[in-house]
Amino acid sequence: MKSADWKYVKVGDYLIYADEDEGVKKAQVIEIDIKVEAFEPTWHYDYPYGLTTETGVVKIKYDETELVANLADLIKFNNADFRRLEQAWREWQDEKDEAEDLKDDFITERSVLRAK
Repeated sequence: MKSADWKYVKVGDYLIYADEDEGVKKAQVIEIDIKVEAFEPTWHYDYPYGLTTETGVVKIKYDETELVANLADLIKFNNADFRRLEQAWREWQDEKDEAEDLKDDFITERSVLRAK
């Protein structure tokens, strides 16, 4: 997402979280301007990530997972884009599985030939 759009993001908005390991997820913004309690030197709230409009940091939730992410790494939610990314990720996973099977076949064949 472009930094110019960070100021328009609000709690409840949906974004696309696309990760190589986790896959493609529809994530909801659950907190902007993330604040935490600090107890030193006195009790107060602190904004360790800065303000969302300036740094792009938000807290998102997908499935049961909550994480702090940068808007620059997220995508505006659009159902067509979400489905397209999800399909691309599934195809990639299928190809990875097939590549692993081919690698196993190669290693097995190599072992057999080395034992001759």
